[in-house]
Amino acid sequence: MTHVLQTIERMANRIPHPMALFIYLCLTVVVLSAIGQWRGWQAQHPATGEWLQVHSLLTDSGAVFMLSSMVKNFMNFAPVGPVVIMALAFSLAERSGFLPFLITRLTRSTPQAVLALAIAFLGVMSSIAVDSGYVVLLPLCAAVFMAVGRHPIAGLALGFACVSGGFSANLLVGPVDAMLSGISSEAVALVADEEVSIVANYYFMVVSVFVVMLSCVLVNRFWVEPYLMQTSAQVVTPAKALDEAQPVSFGKPVFVALAVVVAAWLLLTLPENAVLRNEQGGLLHGPFMSSLVAMIALSVALIATVFGVVHKRFTSWHDWVKALERGITDIAPYLVLMFVVAQFIAWFKWSDLGAVMAIHLASLLEMLAISGPVALVALMIFSGILNLFIGSASAKWGLLAPIVVPAFYLIGIAPESVQGAYRVADSSTNIITPLMPYFPLVLAYGQKYEKDLSVGRLLTLMLPYAITLFLIWGSLLTIWLVAGWPLGPEVSN
Repeated sequence: MTHVLQTIERMANRIPHPMALFIYLCLTVVVLSAIGQWRGWQAQHPATGEWLQVHSLLTDSGAVFMLSSMVKNFMNFAPVGPVVIMALAFSLAERSGFLPFLITRLTRSTPQAVLALAIAFLGVMSSIAVDSGYVVLLPLCAAVFMAVGRHPIAGLALGFACVSGGFSANLLVGPVDAMLSGISSEAVALVADEEVSIVANYYFMVVSVFVVMLSCVLVNRFWVEPYLMQTSAQVVTPAKALDEAQPVSFGKPVFVALAVVVAAWLLLTLPENAVLRNEQGGLLHGPFMSSLVAMIALSVALIATVFGVVHKRFTSWHDWVKALERGITDIAPYLVLMFVVAQFIAWFKWSDLGAVMAIHLASLLEMLAISGPVALVALMIFSGILNLFIGSASAKWGLLAPIVVPAFYLIGIAPESVQGAYRVADSSTNIITPLMPYFPLVLAYGQKYEKDLSVGRLLTLMLPYAITLFLIWGSLLTIWLVAGWPLGPEVSN
């Protein structure tokens, strides 16, 4: 297996640098959009009936769009803002000594036997906070593994596999459930007066948490870590923020700051008329979710600042500001890449190439007219392949659901089953596409420990997780449906 992975890595390393890759993709979109408009590529949207026509970027309007929206595309690109804010907060945590102290305490108090399981559990559960796991948890995974003498890239890979590969699984009903069930409800309404509940896949996703955890931990222990130890890449220890001895305790002011943070979270969320609740009194849709990244960042920054002042790591404003500047320095390569990624996604969307391609590919699946579990397996394979090119789960489901949900419903397959199959496939292949917006961020995290870490090497490390999740998780869903077990609680409309 090591020989197989090394062969895959050599082939994958031929993939260009991410910057070059996305520049090539931008040029490809420009060319294909021109060909598409010339050849009249179009598709009818299954939900609205609107005919979508590919628009050329080599027209006057296309040129105006590319030039006039260039800055806006980057400034409004969703992954950039949360990463910058979290980078500032966690730079304070690192430079203050708070993060190294926390990691040291965590590794000393957590038995080695369950450390990987703890990381895997936190990774899977992080989807309740949408994308926060990428910027909050992944750096900690690598640091914790290194602190206990294990390969830091193995920790990063395990965290990435659980955060992104297990994105749909959770013990709690969260934003992913609300987003996908809403689209599914709109889709099934095209052929029947039914609604897909937000808890339609809840039972299955609860069991999936433990399946994903165990699968990823076993792959990490018996596949990825041995492979990393047999390769010759040099692992470096990132420069420490300060060389002083570690504090022996948090200090009373830090506990006071922690109490203030907890009180603020409770005050802003618990009361019926709390500031961060929506008009219906819920937390899933409204100010809480949109404020979550900022709240986490501010909480970390406050506690880290107090810790740094108490332990004399921050003795002046100069020290504090320098710590913030270090955070931007660390993610500078990521920001440079994201400028090009943002243009690619914006141009792809404006040209309608993605929508037209997805509708035609999904129609092909519908035309096959297969039934039962075979149809769902085909849907999973198709969704997994499509995920390599279009990263957004909601965008893909928004295009696929109006076609596959009604089609499968008419042959006796419930919308809940179709949605579950899509979630398994979409999550499993998240980790093996460099087009996923957070993939370059994971690469940047890894290069702190292995300076020559390439796209090909990271893809090779993540491939065993993706294959295992797709096969085991997909098999679980198939067995579940064949056995006739309910995917979630029945909720009356």
